[in-house]
Amino acid sequence: EIGSDIVFPDQEDLQIQGVTSDSIGSLSSSISVRDAMESSTSLSTTATSELHASLSTSRNKRTPFLSKETRKTIHQVTSIALPSLGGMLLDPVMSLIDTACVGQVSTTALAAMAPCTSIFQFAFFAFFFLSAATTNLVAGNPPEGATVVTVDEYGEKKKVMDWKEAAKRVDFNERVVSSASLLAVVLGSMVTMSLIRFSDPLLKLAGIPATNAALLNAARPYLLIRAMGIPFVFLATVLQGSSLGRGDAWRPLKIFGAAGVVNLVGDVWLTLFKGWGATGAATATVAAQIGAAIYYIITSTRLDKSVEESSKPLRDVALVWRGLPTKSMVKTFMTVAVALFSRSIGLMLAYSMLTRTAALSGTMALAAHQVTLQVWWLMSFLPEPMSVAAQTLITRDMKDGPDRVPKLIKTLFGMSGVLGIAAAAATCIILRAPGVASALVADVSVQKLMAGLVPFAVLSQSYCPLATLSDGICIGLGSFAHLPSIMVGSFLTTAAGLAVVASRGLGVVGVWGCMNVFIASRIMGHVVLSTKLRQYVKKAFGRSKHVDQVLVPEGVAP
Repeated sequence: EIGSDIVFPDQEDLQIQGVTSDSIGSLSSSISVRDAMESSTSLSTTATSELHASLSTSRNKRTPFLSKETRKTIHQVTSIALPSLGGMLLDPVMSLIDTACVGQVSTTALAAMAPCTSIFQFAFFAFFFLSAATTNLVAGNPPEGATVVTVDEYGEKKKVMDWKEAAKRVDFNERVVSSASLLAVVLGSMVTMSLIRFSDPLLKLAGIPATNAALLNAARPYLLIRAMGIPFVFLATVLQGSSLGRGDAWRPLKIFGAAGVVNLVGDVWLTLFKGWGATGAATATVAAQIGAAIYYIITSTRLDKSVEESSKPLRDVALVWRGLPTKSMVKTFMTVAVALFSRSIGLMLAYSMLTRTAALSGTMALAAHQVTLQVWWLMSFLPEPMSVAAQTLITRDMKDGPDRVPKLIKTLFGMSGVLGIAAAAATCIILRAPGVASALVADVSVQKLMAGLVPFAVLSQSYCPLATLSDGICIGLGSFAHLPSIMVGSFLTTAAGLAVVASRGLGVVGVWGCMNVFIASRIMGHVVLSTKLRQYVKKAFGRSKHVDQVLVPEGVAP
């Protein structure tokens, strides 16, 4: 009704009032043009405002220091590397505790431990291939990765477990662990009997002069007692390798952490309070090693052995008797083991040769070398888990996601660099701090000799992770046949350097100069011989060219 009161003039009335149809058309055109211009101006203003707001937001938005993918990779690495550090520190920590306790009692006993430690380190690393091969083989056959793609009634694709394939992988992993455990017990027993039978010749070969009967008599009991724990150590490292292959690094950390506490308490009680000296230290160490292995065996045999439970992520491999190893299993195992065994032999021959040359400078120099080597050895294990993570994760990704490998390698090198600097700084602090040095050895003369070795120990510690990580990456890539060649080359280079040290009387300082030669030559060996490693490093650190573009709203000039 309101609209009915409005009267619109018709054409005739407008003509009467002097408004023609032409003027009406002209007026309408003017209004349309004005409206269009106002609309265009409004759109331009809005678009410009949106552009400024977009640019302002882009400038104010901070790019995160690490991408989401990098943070995820770091989390995967640390989830394996951090817990595995505890397991790897078992032998070095126990040896360092022995060294610290004995160093408070007798300088002669401390010097006598140096060749013994070299022998045990040689045995540990010579047969560490058992653990490394177990890790490599188990990590390459994850039961949870046995999936197939199916299409449901709606046409959507989804992954489901292939339980037949999962059962095969579970069986393979159990056979690997069973065979490796049997080899660990057999080989460990053979090493124990060899050390008992040839104790004196081995101690002389490790650096004790044949004329120094006092040093030989002090070293013999420690060697014989520690030898009894070798089969248990080998078996525990195999089970640790199984855990790491399945990505479960917390379990060995808990077991070996408890063993370290037992060793510490036993060392302090038997060595310092009971006065047993080096014999007490060896007894406490063996007790801790046997306890760790027995607990690992019991808990591994009690695991649920069903395929469903064994196929769960991070679920450890059950320890079951699968009979004697088959020919195919032995062949599969030895393919990995031979190269790693040769590498370990070369590694420990070099360390033993360093100790033997240090022994030529006398008891004080040998004691200083023993303490410095134990501290260096312990701190070198700080970045060592990066190598373990490389073996586990790269082996897994080479099978299920090879495109992730370059990014993983780049992250591993970055983390190893940081940890190498941290290990070098820790080595410097421990050996330089008067309070810490006196806690390791009471003799002031030995402490002064140690101070002269610090620069060489710190320098070698800083880039040692590059060598160990390169080894781990090559193992993960399945390209490790050249590792023995690298070790032979670095061993011969170091031997030549030590010959110069001995002939010119450069003493223990020259020995630690050759430690740097040994590690540097290993790195150069990878640069020259590790073809596959070089290819992946180039992919990891290669930069793709790209131009950042700012999206400009359509219709607006940039």
